[in-house]
Amino acid sequence: MITTNHKIAMDEYIPRTVSVLYAEDEPTTRELVTSILSLKGYRCIVAENGLEGLKLYREHIPDIVITDILMPIMSGLDMAREIRADFPDTLFIFLTALEESSFILEAIDIGVTQYVIKPVELPKLLAAISHCESIIRQKAEAQKIKHLEAIGILAGGLAHDYNNLLQIILGHISLAKRRVEPISDAYEYLNTAESFSSNAKELSQKLLIFSEDGSGLKQKIFLPPILMASVMYLTEGTCITPVFDVSPEIPQLMLNPTLMQQVFRNLTVNAIEAMPQGGKLVVAAKIANVTMESGLTLPPGDYVHISFSDTGIGIPIKNLPKIFDPYFTTKNMDFNKGQGLGLSVCYAIIRKHGGMISANNVSGAGAILNIWLPVY
Repeated sequence: MITTNHKIAMDEYIPRTVSVLYAEDEPTTRELVTSILSLKGYRCIVAENGLEGLKLYREHIPDIVITDILMPIMSGLDMAREIRADFPDTLFIFLTALEESSFILEAIDIGVTQYVIKPVELPKLLAAISHCESIIRQKAEAQKIKHLEAIGILAGGLAHDYNNLLQIILGHISLAKRRVEPISDAYEYLNTAESFSSNAKELSQKLLIFSEDGSGLKQKIFLPPILMASVMYLTEGTCITPVFDVSPEIPQLMLNPTLMQQVFRNLTVNAIEAMPQGGKLVVAAKIANVTMESGLTLPPGDYVHISFSDTGIGIPIKNLPKIFDPYFTTKNMDFNKGQGLGLSVCYAIIRKHGGMISANNVSGAGAILNIWLPVY
């Protein structure tokens, strides 16, 4: 039995790719919970007992396991114990009508993540799932940071060496241009080499952002002028209509203005490319209070929340977990675009400012990129 006497909380931050294994032997409860979770956007894998659940887990490796404790053939506890032996990081939510301490202690010994008493109240179950999702996000964020730190160590040294070599190349190109006629073919070839070398220098500057010294000097500045000027500059003369919803209450922030301008320009370029037939880019900024219940991997406190929302085709679900990875791109690779560094550079810059950036799809159509920057 499941009760729904409380208002369902907003699910803005629920990832639409989360998979849930649900093991329950009681048919009515199983069908109702499965239906509700599916409507909430979860990919449900359903089992009627622990043995079937164990088999399905090994086939699909879901993100979260929700299971009744007492079931025929194999109990939820025995299933969890078998899964935990092979997959120690699995997140479990146990459901049971039994409140005896022996079952609770055994579940704790196995490694229960959340515990919900039957009859299950939907808000409590969704809160338990939300807690598990928060753990998933924190682990993913920690892995991404670790990955970028490793890249930063390598990129910092490479970028400096790369810059030195490019400086020598550009110097010799400049000297060579003085020795040939400006109207000659050789002069045009040298111009082309100089142009591409300059592009390569910009690439090395992007790599430098991943290094420890990539944050540069910060100063107290007003964010709205930089934000709006960056968007207006790139959308002028295009078929994109920018719309601003910027709160006048935004205080000065400690930022590197050059790097923040790069973030806003990268996000604007992405939005423009997502709307080749034209569209609307809504840029909003406001004060937001982040709490432990917000579902964000940020310390509690006040932040400036900035969003870029377009009316394009959106981001394919399979790409959402990867779009901030260095060198991930769906474009053709060349010097002008498709290097796969735009969003990863944004991610690195925002992290160096103590903030967070995320991506999702807008209900209906389009994508939304969210940024949180701390107020201090």
